[in-house]
Amino acid sequence: MQTITKKGNIKNKNIVRVIDKSLDKEIIRDINKKTKTFRKNKLPVILEPEEAKKLIKQPNKRCPTGLRNKTIMSLMLHCGLRLSEVVNLKHGNINLTKGKLRVESGKGKKDRDLAIPDYLTGLLEAWRNIRPKSNFFFSTLKGRKLSDRYIQQMVKRYAQKAGIEKKISPHTLRHTYATQYYKQTKDIETLRRILGHSDISTTTIYITLANIDVENGMKSFKGFL
Repeated sequence: MQTITKKGNIKNKNIVRVIDKSLDKEIIRDINKKTKTFRKNKLPVILEPEEAKKLIKQPNKRCPTGLRNKTIMSLMLHCGLRLSEVVNLKHGNINLTKGKLRVESGKGKKDRDLAIPDYLTGLLEAWRNIRPKSNFFFSTLKGRKLSDRYIQQMVKRYAQKAGIEKKISPHTLRHTYATQYYKQTKDIETLRRILGHSDISTTTIYITLANIDVENGMKSFKGFL
């Protein structure tokens, strides 16, 4: 639709609308780029070892849901699983006899095999013995798939109960595992494979989070007093 101004100029309102929309898209893209850059530069939250211990002590394992929730958080804290990998874990993915766990179709649609730590075997076996019939290893008591939202809220609830003031999520448990693994082993390549990263540059953030060189360097500094 065209209109004629007092000066005789023709304005096409449809063209103006298209230009406005394209400008909006450019602004949104620019904001998203800046947000992504900010997120990359901001270090993720991790739990200190004592905080992690307090967290997994919260669920009452004498209760079926408590045992399940304790096992879920313990698995994430000791194997570095993503939330999606936990909720999609199948019964056949866990072999307690061999002490192995298979993550199927992780990020990038890749499978990977992990070793189950001995201290998790008892928890996994206890849940396996009482779990309802389901396609998923972790499920509701009616055998349905657990939602991401349930686990997110569950982690926050137990964190509050444990007196942890940090803003944490299920992914915090993965970050905590990875940071402690690097602190104890200094093996970044093996950590990359455990976490299922395709690019080592993604894994190197845990070198910064471990902060070993900074801590050792500052401790060795004699100061001026």
